Amino acid sequence: MDRRRVAVIGAGPSGLTMLKTLLEDGFDATLYERRQQVGGLWAYSDNPQHTTALPVTRANISKYTCGFSDFPMLDKYPDHLLPGQFQEYMQDYAKHFGLLEHIVLGADVQSVRRNVADTAWLLEYDKDDVQQTVEIDRIAFCHGYQTRAKIPSFEGQELFEGTIMHSQAYRDPTQFKDKNVVVVGLSSTAGDVIPNLVPHAAKVYVSHRRGAIPVKRYRNGYPGELLVTYRRRQYSQTLQKHFPRLHKRLADFAISHLARQMVGPLDPAWHLEPFPSLLVTLPGVFELVLPLLRDGTVTSLRGLTRFTGPRSVEFADGTVLDNIDAVVLCTGYEADWAPVGAVVETDTVPPVKGYAGPPLRRLWMNLFPPAYADSCVMLCYSAFGKNNGFSFGDVTAQAVSNVWRGVERVPDREAMERQVDAHHAWVARQWLEDEHVDPSMVRQWEFQGWLHEAAGTGLDKYLGWFSWEAWKFWWRDRELYNMMAHGPETAHAFRFFDTGKRRTWEGARDAIVHVNEVVRSRFPVKEEDEDYPTIAGVPTRK
Repeated sequence: MDRRRVAVIGAGPSGLTMLKTLLEDGFDATLYERRQQVGGLWAYSDNPQHTTALPVTRANISKYTCGFSDFPMLDKYPDHLLPGQFQEYMQDYAKHFGLLEHIVLGADVQSVRRNVADTAWLLEYDKDDVQQTVEIDRIAFCHGYQTRAKIPSFEGQELFEGTIMHSQAYRDPTQFKDKNVVVVGLSSTAGDVIPNLVPHAAKVYVSHRRGAIPVKRYRNGYPGELLVTYRRRQYSQTLQKHFPRLHKRLADFAISHLARQMVGPLDPAWHLEPFPSLLVTLPGVFELVLPLLRDGTVTSLRGLTRFTGPRSVEFADGTVLDNIDAVVLCTGYEADWAPVGAVVETDTVPPVKGYAGPPLRRLWMNLFPPAYADSCVMLCYSAFGKNNGFSFGDVTAQAVSNVWRGVERVPDREAMERQVDAHHAWVARQWLEDEHVDPSMVRQWEFQGWLHEAAGTGLDKYLGWFSWEAWKFWWRDRELYNMMAHGPETAHAFRFFDTGKRRTWEGARDAIVHVNEVVRSRFPVKEEDEDYPTIAGVPTRK
């Protein structure tokens, strides 16, 4: 195989599965990770420039739909893992498949560029304060889209004498002891930070500009994401493809209904409604904040607009608070494009009348730069459109490896450029309807359909509606068919069918059956038995 040397950036779930798949397929792959351990944001870091889950963070989705395709989650783990458990799971995965010897830890990538002859990539990184450069043939950016903090600026913030901190740097709540704190943004991150602050701060306020979709980890005694099965995902993607407006209405109605069913009555003073569209805003798991709003421990305010003095803050409805000591920005993240350089950083503004949104990255399938599709892929620009992102890294890695080793053909550059233009026009039209759209959004039916086909998972063929192979599978093994189509969406399904495009895993069937059996025997659980975390002594429900 020619051009075998590959660098993988980032040792989170996407990077680890990319490294493992490339090694399986015969590439000479090395992974570079700036932390001193694998696990990505689940590996706790004291470095305030590293995005990290807090020790109290608990996964939003359960272990039953999480994990890697050929490495089952252990039964000892709770329904929703803590960061240390995720890190342990990924460390065990790396050990099991012999990945550690191919990983350079403590390697902070500074830049990636083409060599003078435009025949290879030059990767520069710092390790132990020594800058090193390696030449590689291909590169996979797997450093994630939660890397660079989005830090808004506010009028008059230079007047403020208190602390302004992004949640990326938040670690220790005791530094806010007896202080009045405004948390900006209401999302899953705020759902961790606010209950963590409450036992220490004098008063906590939460400020957000628009509505937020509240969901809980459990619904009627079941992990909420178990509602989404492969068959229901097929229904959704078919509607999105052929009847997009109807799909949007139904999706927004469904999430609105589920949110109210999960969390109960919503006080208008919390400013959660109207809910933003599910297709442009992911639901936030901030269930531990709701009891604090109900009993007045936390007060909800409109969006922060400006600072008016050393301790004064003004909000969108004209409210002014004159005794604020700190502001914590839970305002999200974006991909860090700094290491990529100008080679694949070309942005374009779609020529759609009325579009005034941000420039969009020119990536085919939001993955491949058309000029270098045969040697570069970027798993840092697709926040929307996947199913479980943790597990879907497996599918993406298999698809990328198949493209690079010639098993899956992709369009030529000219065709890619046309398809990127068409996709950007679609994103621009979504922006005209709702300017809060994430520019990395994709059409699920197109994005997931191509990835599954390129990866060779065989799910559409063997679980589809109009496939003869699906009917034969249903007739031959009806119990397993029903588990895969209507049961928990396990990653093990990605390695079950033999399509000739990637390795299967002989333990896939047993693992799928085991997950279904555990779910059937464990759930529904009574509320008092649900796997809720208790954060810093704050009761999880009233």
